Amino acid sequence: MKKLWLWVEWVLLFVVTPVFAAVVLRSKLWMLFLGSIAAMAAVWLARRGDFSARHFWRGDNIDIERRHLKDILLRFSVSAIGLAALVLALFPERLFEFPRETPLRWATLLVVYPVISVYPQELLYRAFFARRYQSLFPRMELSLAASALVFAWLHLVFRNHFAIILTLVGGWFFAETYARTRSLRLVCLEHALYGNLIFTIGLGNYFLENGLPRP
Repeated sequence: MKKLWLWVEWVLLFVVTPVFAAVVLRSKLWMLFLGSIAAMAAVWLARRGDFSARHFWRGDNIDIERRHLKDILLRFSVSAIGLAALVLALFPERLFEFPRETPLRWATLLVVYPVISVYPQELLYRAFFARRYQSLFPRMELSLAASALVFAWLHLVFRNHFAIILTLVGGWFFAETYARTRSLRLVCLEHALYGNLIFTIGLGNYFLENGLPRP
């Protein structure tokens, strides 16, 4: 019975809530809503004996973080070249459009985005997800797939296939990074790198509403 209610909670939080937010809430309210849910998740994590204050930022093993950082940067470098080539091939007029046309707005977004969007998402979709629903997804591959799928589902609010495909791939990357390192700072760095890259190279219009990241 307990597991059944956990499934109900999971569906309500990760399937129903994004639909409600997409239909009812505007961009600014959505960011507050996401922040509120992340704050409740943080309270739950803080009450766990195996999740101390340091785990809200770093993992248990700095050596593992350092080794995985190299993998993250290598994967990002390859992905950045591929995404830039994609934009150049499909939408050449959009390449670096955001920094060229509105450099101050672009620079502000690069600073604000990791704080108001990336960290709350990673706290909720990685740290909270991994611990709260471990019994629902006991196998690592299953947990990674579920985390990536609901992360992509969160981005259905944009109603475009680019957002879904990119966040599905990105969601798998971020979930894998967290599973291997248990480090929020690493997964936030990775998420911020990809997000800011997308805003920079001309794909930001698929992830912005009125200039705000949603989510």
